[in-house]
Amino acid sequence: MLKRKYNQEAHVFFIDNDDSYIRDVLAGFEEVNEHNVKIYSRSKEFFEDFIDVEPSKRKVVIVFLATTLETDAENNDIDVIEVLKKIKQINPLSEVILYSEDDDINLVSSAFHYGAYTFIKKNENIILRIENNIKGIISQKTFLVKKNSSRIITIIFIVFLILTSITILFLYFLFPQLFAF
Repeated sequence: MLKRKYNQEAHVFFIDNDDSYIRDVLAGFEEVNEHNVKIYSRSKEFFEDFIDVEPSKRKVVIVFLATTLETDAENNDIDVIEVLKKIKQINPLSEVILYSEDDDINLVSSAFHYGAYTFIKKNENIILRIENNIKGIISQKTFLVKKNSSRIITIIFIVFLILTSITILFLYFLFPQLFAF
């Protein structure tokens, strides 16, 4: 079977204090090398690199964000919602997917409120869910880019038809002898 190739540049980030878990998960992910995948155990390190990724409609940016992150200097847990807000502030076009072992409905609903794309439960199907979400987001972004390109081409064609019609009418009134048979 032929693999579908995507024309879009994809950046996939994972932020999880248990980065060994993500490395094990990604070992089963066949297409990991087709995407620009980076794993971070600390959100601070992530943001240092994430600032350099310029927002673009042609560039797909997907951030997988664990609901339990590292602790700060005062031994307080880093708030996942604050990390999500900062991601969306830096790059509003990025898609953020939360994942966790438990279903904290309050956290998940808050995350959706602040722009999370979806939530994935850490279980035996996580590899499949990661793959499907990445492919789905890339496919969706590709469709939107093609739709916008198609819209621009249609507008250019309509403008061309209007200008051609105006030119023909102009020539008809200035030089009627050209149109006499």
